[in-house]
Amino acid sequence: MRHSAPPRTASLSGKTLRLRRIFSAPTGRALIVPIDHSVTVGPLGRKNHADWTAAMLAEAGADALVVHKGRARHIDPAHFRELSLIVHLSAGTSLSVDTTSKVLVGSVEEAMALGADAVSIHVNIGSPTEAQQLNDLGVVSDECARLGIPLLAMMYNRGMAETPGTQSVATLSHLAAIATDLGADIVKLDYAGDRASMDAVADSCPLPIVVAGGAYHDDESAIEFGTRVAESSVAGLSFGRHVFGARNPARVAAALAHVLHTGDPARPLENFGSRTGL
Repeated sequence: MRHSAPPRTASLSGKTLRLRRIFSAPTGRALIVPIDHSVTVGPLGRKNHADWTAAMLAEAGADALVVHKGRARHIDPAHFRELSLIVHLSAGTSLSVDTTSKVLVGSVEEAMALGADAVSIHVNIGSPTEAQQLNDLGVVSDECARLGIPLLAMMYNRGMAETPGTQSVATLSHLAAIATDLGADIVKLDYAGDRASMDAVADSCPLPIVVAGGAYHDDESAIEFGTRVAESSVAGLSFGRHVFGARNPARVAAALAHVLHTGDPARPLENFGSRTGL
């Protein structure tokens, strides 16, 4: 099962306070919604879509929003009274010759100047530029440790022939180990396919794990998938396209937040506050 967080020493107090803000629900779980995709694929909506999405997520009970630094400047800061801000520091585009390449496009200090509660970085293991992406993860991790801000590592397998969105326990555990060893505080992974497999991944990792949503199909499928993932020993969901691409984003976000924060009434979820130590 999940392990305790590191001791709350003075050097970790900044991270501890910010992690508590993200994982603030009584369950210690979090619904994180990334909308950093616009660098990769283009606009996600009208020019005010980020501000609208932040307002909607705050109302729906989501816990954090992931955006790039420039997009964050187009969101009313009032939305972050209850919603945490995570600034994404790496990027790549679908127009690139190598769509798996990611480069740093921001710094931890820039994110903190925007009021961020955490930063995130995307790492594609198996990419031709894997070495540089691992180096970037280490550099950002050092900055985060120095400044006391949590790091969310979005770890993906891009080198082995496995079904996207459903990776083996061994592969996911390896990705989680990389994030842990290089200093991340939260790790985002694909789903392992079933509860027992995802529990095995969580049992191998001392970090809170949030599960990626993957491709959107329809609202009901998004809610059903989130509910199924929530039955495993993970600390939350990181669903982007399942939310901003939904026909009714507010309904999907509220449903996902509800299942994470209250659990299934027929089978109450374990209290993750004690498990993450947050």
